[in-house]
Amino acid sequence: MEANRLPPKVAPAPPRSNGVAPAAAARPPIAAPKNGVPPKAPVAVNGVAAPAAPAAAAPSPLPGVTPPRAKAERAPAAAPPAVPAKANGTAPLTPADVVPVGAAPVHVKEPAAGSLDLAIALALEGDAPAQPAQGTSTAADQAALLATFEELAVGHVAPIRSAMMEVRWGEPQARWLEQAQPSLKSLRKMAAEVSSNDLVAALDDFLAALQKLLEPGQPPTLTGAARDKLVAAYLPLCTCLPRAFELEGERDRREPLIVRALLEQVEGLDPLMLDKMMAAGLGRLAALFTAKADEIAVVTSIPETIAAAAAARVQAFRKSCPAALATVDPGATVRDLAAHLAKLRTAHAAFETAARGWSEADRASKKTLRWQRQVAFLQITIGLVQLGEIDVALRLPKLAFARAIDEVERVLARMASVHKVVWSFESGPHPVAA
Repeated sequence: MEANRLPPKVAPAPPRSNGVAPAAAARPPIAAPKNGVPPKAPVAVNGVAAPAAPAAAAPSPLPGVTPPRAKAERAPAAAPPAVPAKANGTAPLTPADVVPVGAAPVHVKEPAAGSLDLAIALALEGDAPAQPAQGTSTAADQAALLATFEELAVGHVAPIRSAMMEVRWGEPQARWLEQAQPSLKSLRKMAAEVSSNDLVAALDDFLAALQKLLEPGQPPTLTGAARDKLVAAYLPLCTCLPRAFELEGERDRREPLIVRALLEQVEGLDPLMLDKMMAAGLGRLAALFTAKADEIAVVTSIPETIAAAAAARVQAFRKSCPAALATVDPGATVRDLAAHLAKLRTAHAAFETAARGWSEADRASKKTLRWQRQVAFLQITIGLVQLGEIDVALRLPKLAFARAIDEVERVLARMASVHKVVWSFESGPHPVAA
């Protein structure tokens, strides 16, 4: 009886939309809690229940057939674990640095202070360079301080640099050097504060040599052995602070601008003739000061009348400016510059008025005013170079006259403030009352 008993009927499962019979429902096994913390339950998103964790594949209802879902839910191969970076961020750990699971723990000897964190920090920072004690300056700090000091000294010692250019290549007066003494003494005090011992010694030697030349009974003009001794005492200053005391480079920047601005004031001297004079060795003031009209005509092959005019203009400049390369009286140079600027503004306004006319008188007036405007502009160029405003002098020829006038006016206002000169177009330049 029992052998003929039929198995109980099982209700067939509803077919899936893809026509494949679903796998038999299997209750997912309950994962054992790790470290005593039960796993998180899946969270529903937008009302749709999150899929449960993949369970072990249920047995297929047909022998030899693997359910499709089991293939899809097969877990991917585990990725190799990422190698962690070192704690100080310097370089990633190599596989050799990673302690395998189950290895014996490494014991770190605790320092006497009783801090394990301190032991780890000391181990990580063992190769770090030692830091200087707080309040102690390093060699880099000292170098930065000296660089800043030299930057400030460039403008501070401009009077002595100007006077020494005349000592080297001009006919210097002793009183010019006397005006530079205050700046040298204040620089010596600053050099002592920044511990520049070599500069302090060089300044002491130069001030001693300068003081001998200024003693009563000494000639007013420096010549011969006296000039050579002063130049020799000046050279160590160039070694200590090249940017502040160097003369050769400053001369090479100034002299070509002054020579060209001077010779371009000679009417009839065209650019080709000017280039011939430069090629003949007349590009230095010392050579121009001693050149005669007939000599200029012979060596340059320019007309004698123009050569005579050039020689006369050079001698007039030499008489009006004993210090040709640099000013030794900035206040007086600023006042001269203001007077030339007033002439330039007047000539330019008159030229603009004449340019609107078409008569013969207007054309003649334009020619005269154009020349007057050019001469005033060239005089301003020389004054700016002598004051050390070389970059401004190089920039002005690239500007229209109206813009150049405004630029010179701004520079003049700044220089007048520095050298205590009150100036305006209405009242003219005059020194500040003491």
